[in-house]
Amino acid sequence: MDKVNRILRLFHSLIQGQKLNKADFAKSNNISERSVDRDLEDIRYYLSEIHSNAEVLFNKSENAYYLSGWSNYKFSSIEVITILKVLIGSKVLRKDEMQGIMRSVRMMLDPTARREAVNSVYAEVDNYISPVHGKAILKMLEDLNRVISKRLKIDLHYIKGNGEQVTKRVLPLIFIFSDFYFYLIAFIDGSGYKYPAFFRIDRIESFNVTDEQYSEELHKTYNAGKMRKCLQFMYAGELLNVKVRCKKQAEESFKDRLPNHWLIKDEGEYKVYGARVFGEGFVKWALSQGGNMEILEPQQLRERMKDELEKMYGLYVKV
Repeated sequence: MDKVNRILRLFHSLIQGQKLNKADFAKSNNISERSVDRDLEDIRYYLSEIHSNAEVLFNKSENAYYLSGWSNYKFSSIEVITILKVLIGSKVLRKDEMQGIMRSVRMMLDPTARREAVNSVYAEVDNYISPVHGKAILKMLEDLNRVISKRLKIDLHYIKGNGEQVTKRVLPLIFIFSDFYFYLIAFIDGSGYKYPAFFRIDRIESFNVTDEQYSEELHKTYNAGKMRKCLQFMYAGELLNVKVRCKKQAEESFKDRLPNHWLIKDEGEYKVYGARVFGEGFVKWALSQGGNMEILEPQQLRERMKDELEKMYGLYVKV
């Protein structure tokens, strides 16, 4: 083995978190221990040249060299396990995409931590069930991210929830994840809408990129990053200030779901909160809270809740 390949092998072992015994490495590579010393000095010099915090150190008790500080640039085993557990629980990706992510992420770990991570999630990934839509998501997200970064308008070929196929020219702003699905948030070109529309990524059949770029002024009047806290409910509608009365049972769910909330009044058993939301999606979520939460304002949302509750009631009193 020539010197270049030998140093690369040595460096690769160190960055994988392995402990290096000089005598063993010299014997396995048919070189002298003096050559190993020179190789280690070359690695030290390289680390200093790139201003790395990592150092090649010697542990006397183990009679071995190791790389200190390099782990700052790597995931820990529990971080990888946590990421994979969250992805598995989200059920957002197809099984083959989940398996691909697991293979990629685990390679960022040293061999021991890699085995620990794989053993912790292997059974869950192996028994993972793909979402019903069965669509590959990652490539679509990659393509959308590219046109978003260039602020290019696209012609979106989309299948609505009722199966209707539509084509719309849109100004894509951002994509986000919410409740099992990724959504593209975009303005419909020429619609004059004050607020954007939401398109489920898995329902996008395809899109064509135009050479028409939309203005940065859009981000000044509607900054998707700053308004992320308002986008918990992926339904179009007017952006509203709401006032709700929550029982303790619903308080935690409300606060987690709407991090932009503010406390208006503490009534003991109940607390009154305000929040800024897109009304259509908020009504659908509020229905799931049953009698633990009451919408106080605005009046049109109270009326909408009453209408939905009457429809639900009608389903259960039919003879």
